[in-house]
Amino acid sequence: LIIKHAKALGWDWRMLAAVIYQESKFSINSTSHRGARGLMQIMPQTGRYYGVEDLLNPDLNIEAGVKHLKRLQNLWKNTGMDEMELVKFTLAAYNAGEGRIADCRSFATEKGYDCNSWEDILKVIPLMREDSILEEASVKLGKFQGHETIAYIDSILQLYNAICTIHPAA
Repeated sequence: LIIKHAKALGWDWRMLAAVIYQESKFSINSTSHRGARGLMQIMPQTGRYYGVEDLLNPDLNIEAGVKHLKRLQNLWKNTGMDEMELVKFTLAAYNAGEGRIADCRSFATEKGYDCNSWEDILKVIPLMREDSILEEASVKLGKFQGHETIAYIDSILQLYNAICTIHPAA
């Protein structure tokens, strides 16, 4: 299932496996305190948006998650990011929401950073925790702590590297 759906997304299946492990530890019965369900921790309204009602069906859950990842990825597909940067921004939006990441990118540009570089975004996130961010016209959603999102991406990349070590052939 992971290989099949990763092809639809255009990702190495091992990256999708890392996301699924991070989200649910491969437990289809996983439910978050916010109500996200299944392997990819899909919110019921997100599942419905992609035509999926049964979030405990592994195939359908991954399908909904991949459709969501693909939609997020398409937001930045034509920005000139390299493939790995595109994956990082897609994962960040999957975790924090596309609006938060759009705010980070806008603020980075305003501050003279490269909005297509995750490393540059990491430099502006601490500034987005400050009260002064509420005065910035480029920031629509207010303060953003970002700790969880940073850790989320770091964890997935570590998992991906571990999976690549265990299964070197894509």
